Amino acid sequence: MPAPIKSASQIFIRVGVRKFDGLHVIEEWDTSGGPPLSLADKISEYLIRIGDSNSLCLNIVIQLLTDGKVRVDFRDITERILLLNSQDIMSRVEAVTVFDRWLQENRDSLEGTEQTQKIIMQPPPAKPQVAS
Repeated sequence: MPAPIKSASQIFIRVGVRKFDGLHVIEEWDTSGGPPLSLADKISEYLIRIGDSNSLCLNIVIQLLTDGKVRVDFRDITERILLLNSQDIMSRVEAVTVFDRWLQENRDSLEGTEQTQKIIMQPPPAKPQVAS
């Protein structure tokens, strides 16, 4: 009988960070970011940082859980995420299940988040008066 799939809060990761200033590297890989994080914490962080882009976050989680590592590039930093336990590597279907379960468990907290959005209002272009 196969082992039950762990929840995202039971899967621990290590995150390395490289910071940039434009095209120049400010700080090389820093993996001394303290104690390991749970995957659940990282998913929460990414959904806040990326916005409600579940598909992008899902792809990050799938890559991590199927390969054991993933690199995520943002404008000013790059993160290298590694599974602490290689036994947490799983199939794509299982990885999707982990992510879906996390979404179901956290749906209420996600709906309560107020995101700031940039909305630009412009008046419609003025139509020239037609002379009669």
